[in-house]
Amino acid sequence: MLKVNESMVMMNIEANDCHEVILLLADALHQQGYVTEDYGSQTCIREELHPTGLPTKPFCIAFPHADCDGVIESALGVALLKEPVGFKNMADPDETLQVEIVIMLANANPAEQIQVLRNLALLFGDGEKLADLRAQTTPEEAVLWLKRELNLE
Repeated sequence: MLKVNESMVMMNIEANDCHEVILLLADALHQQGYVTEDYGSQTCIREELHPTGLPTKPFCIAFPHADCDGVIESALGVALLKEPVGFKNMADPDETLQVEIVIMLANANPAEQIQVLRNLALLFGDGEKLADLRAQTTPEEAVLWLKRELNLE
């Protein structure tokens, strides 16, 4: 079961690039004991090889993640960015997307990872749902929204 709490949801984050966002989210997950200290660097390396940006509407999102080696317990980190940050498009790595929401997946069970990513992609393929998440004003509201929409509890 994926864990998410207020400490792992960041609102109005400012970052210079995708790696900075990834490292911020990985650090939050590490502080909560869900991932190892090097999960952020593992995720940055994987992002270069296998980009995770998606050209969703009304704005783009990204799902950075690394292999389960660095995951202690499955969890989700979320960053709602103040200004968009460039992530390479998953389907076309030559294209850079301006991403506004970053959802870091830390999944301890590789068999579950594909299904979790599929569920997230289906949810956020709905522009209204994306706008809904973006409209949350506090980490507490965002966590309640995520738990409800992803059936996490």
